[in-house]
Amino acid sequence: MKRIASILINIGVIAFLSACADKNSGSDEQINSQITKVYVNGRVYTQDNAAPWAEGFVVIDDKFVAVGDAESLKSWMTPESETIDLAGQFVMPGFVEEHIHPDMATESYLGINIVPSMGWDKVSHIIETFGEQKSDDKWIIGGALNWLADNGEKMHQIDALSHFTTLDKLINDKPLLLWDVGGHAVLINSLGLKKLGIDENSTAPEGGIIVKDKDGQPTGVLRETAANMAYEIALKDLPKGSELINSGIKPIFSQLNQFGITSITDAWARAYMLDAYKTLADSGELTLRIKAYIADPIEWLSPEWKEAASNAIANHQAYKVDHWLNADGVKFVLDGSAGGQTIIMVEPYEGTSDQHGGPWRNDPVYFAEKFSEYDKKGHVMKVHAVGSQSIRTALDAIEKSRENGSTLRHNIAHTVFVHPDDIMRFKEHNVGVEFSPHFWYPVSGWDIIRDELGQRRLDWAFPFNTLKNEGVAISVGSDWPVAESPNPFLELETMVTRQAPGGGGEILSDPKERISLSDAIEVFTIGGAFAQNREDIIGTIETGKLADFIILNQNLFEIEINQVHKTRVIQTVVGGKTVYETKTETEKGTTHSL
Repeated sequence: MKRIASILINIGVIAFLSACADKNSGSDEQINSQITKVYVNGRVYTQDNAAPWAEGFVVIDDKFVAVGDAESLKSWMTPESETIDLAGQFVMPGFVEEHIHPDMATESYLGINIVPSMGWDKVSHIIETFGEQKSDDKWIIGGALNWLADNGEKMHQIDALSHFTTLDKLINDKPLLLWDVGGHAVLINSLGLKKLGIDENSTAPEGGIIVKDKDGQPTGVLRETAANMAYEIALKDLPKGSELINSGIKPIFSQLNQFGITSITDAWARAYMLDAYKTLADSGELTLRIKAYIADPIEWLSPEWKEAASNAIANHQAYKVDHWLNADGVKFVLDGSAGGQTIIMVEPYEGTSDQHGGPWRNDPVYFAEKFSEYDKKGHVMKVHAVGSQSIRTALDAIEKSRENGSTLRHNIAHTVFVHPDDIMRFKEHNVGVEFSPHFWYPVSGWDIIRDELGQRRLDWAFPFNTLKNEGVAISVGSDWPVAESPNPFLELETMVTRQAPGGGGEILSDPKERISLSDAIEVFTIGGAFAQNREDIIGTIETGKLADFIILNQNLFEIEINQVHKTRVIQTVVGGKTVYETKTETEKGTTHSL
């Protein structure tokens, strides 16, 4: 496959250069009239197995047209070309972030942007200050709080109750909705509960939980579809159109570029975000490439949102823009988050004989039917599945699609607690795996999960090395803003160590599932490109591919693994265009024209 791909790429480059010449009756004037940049004197990790290292490359317009050593690049240096001296800096393909939620990040950016590691004093100050500065009475959205508890108990490791009274002390004159760190539960203040009409007599929608205390009174915590019920009402107050783009999406994408991310997967896309992406793509303002999985209509409760989702799926071709935007995927969520006991396990939770978790976020029978329907229409599915039973249910659906002749690159998102009996099914049925490395070192919440599932099942978590050795296609994503940061270097390091950034201390799960740094980089580049069905145009630094690459302040292969998380991006280039660059001149190579 690699050899065939290389041949096709070379043919594509020949066609590209020939087309340039044809436009000028066989002359080289058209090539020279375009922007020709020659990058030299670098340590270029190409991620191309045939030639993993190079000293430089040539970019014309938005593509790599040559990759090699210094001698082979000399012929490209002309008075009209621009030569960039990399000064020995480390260069690699841009990161392909395969699971992210730009909508939630944007909402927090426009609203209350907090993370548990700030500490409650700072978090509460930010919430209170935002409420004082907000002049209207519209819904306030934000996150993330630490894991919310049931029965009005304290949030995990926070001296504050999982109760509406906690928020009322900070904001009581405007409805407030804050997600917890798992992204599957919200805390709402009392005014918000009143506006939603939630009281002791309220029942949750199917697949959801309205948490109530021992006296039957709502605590303000809503889980799964009950959280969505509140969320979609609050969303009506969110800015749309140009305000959403300029004040929310653009700053979020700029932040991702600073981390070297050049392509993302929106793993729960909704129509108004797709409209915004399309506007940016059409105007040439996107600074990263987007693959979107549109949330299945069952994720919404109101007819308005359901219809918008159905129309977006049916008309997904309207969102396709060259190599920048593609929305042919559908997202389905089977279970919830491990910290909220809403994941579905094959075996019961610890200390019970019949509690397998849940409820199901969405009906598994409906899921199987819709999966088959979408597959036949050519939609690639991304299935959120954390628990062993949810993963098994997703595998069953993909297995059936294979029996019907499907070759689509369906993948399972998160894929945390894989039952040992299901390991071989991933390779057997060509199932893509998308892991969440921000959660596979000892982060807050694993102690909760250990008590619920036991160490035996905790050792099942993220069987990376096992599946990699079986040849399973693997990609990774941060799940940001569910994760505190989209920083890929945290993930690269902890994929290798399974310890907290910086090393030392506890190792999460089975140490045999640790991987090499080269494997970690592979899944974050060409692995993500494959999952997006873009491996022929991005993911490696190769002749004929789109010029998506990053320049770093240190060579990842020449430092201790526990120092990788400290890496900084000097420059991010997407399609030959610099979308992020540090301001420190000493960290950059020099640019000059010959």
